[in-house]
Amino acid sequence: MLRKVVTGANTSRFSCLIDGGHGEILDIFDDNFSELFHVLNDVLNIDVSINREETIPEEDLLATDILVLGCPKDFLVDHEIQEILKYIREGGNLLIISDAGGDLANETNLNDLLSNLHIELEPTMIRDKQVNMGSSLAPVIENLNLSHPIMRNVMRVVVGGGCTMSMEEPAVSLLSTSMTSWIERFHPDETEAWKVMKVGEHWSLMASVLHGQGKVIACGDVDMFSNDADYGINALDNHILVKNMFNWFLSPVESSTVIDWLISRIAVLEKKQERLEKMLKELLATNESLDQVDSVHRGGI
Repeated sequence: MLRKVVTGANTSRFSCLIDGGHGEILDIFDDNFSELFHVLNDVLNIDVSINREETIPEEDLLATDILVLGCPKDFLVDHEIQEILKYIREGGNLLIISDAGGDLANETNLNDLLSNLHIELEPTMIRDKQVNMGSSLAPVIENLNLSHPIMRNVMRVVVGGGCTMSMEEPAVSLLSTSMTSWIERFHPDETEAWKVMKVGEHWSLMASVLHGQGKVIACGDVDMFSNDADYGINALDNHILVKNMFNWFLSPVESSTVIDWLISRIAVLEKKQERLEKMLKELLATNESLDQVDSVHRGGI
């Protein structure tokens, strides 16, 4: 359901709606994100608009090719989540961005949306003292999923800390940390809010998934889209990665892929039905046993 916006003779442009109604850090018209606006508007020829309403108007959502939730600091309400999921299933695309500490530190509920997409943001922050851009809070990421088109011509990217994420199929990891990295977990109720959790493993910082006719990218770092010289959009290969993300969104999903998704959904529903039937049988059996015990008890009185 890609929607081209005709702006002139023989010229067609896609559209991107950046949400700004939930206190998002990523404000496309803020000077700190001017390079991202340049990439979208001038390089990729995407018309960019921003939502300032408290909830995303349904008509604006349906009219855009790409929706960006750029690290909100407020909660999405349930009907917004359901509308966004419907939008994706019908061919829309979603870029959902968090930052260090995930939902817990940013006081939002992106996981309520992502749980429907097999992805979960974690309340963590990535650090690396050995492979970085001058600070352990700016780790360089070289562990990339090179089989994915988003990683075409990408060799090294840098993030400004950012949170990790876990996922289940059909979601796939796009980039993850090196073995020299460690993660710190956010504990808001303790004296030291950030505590070292694990060292020396690969933790995912970005994932993608197909959902119906649409596509989703979840990113654990908002700074890589900014103008920051050390870990922003122009650092290392971040600009290539960002362009690849939006180009991937604008390439159509093959019908065979949609059919595979539908089949997988049917399989999931069948398994849920089997579990419900098993639970019902167990409840009926328990109820029958209780009736027998009650009958014996009454007979003995």
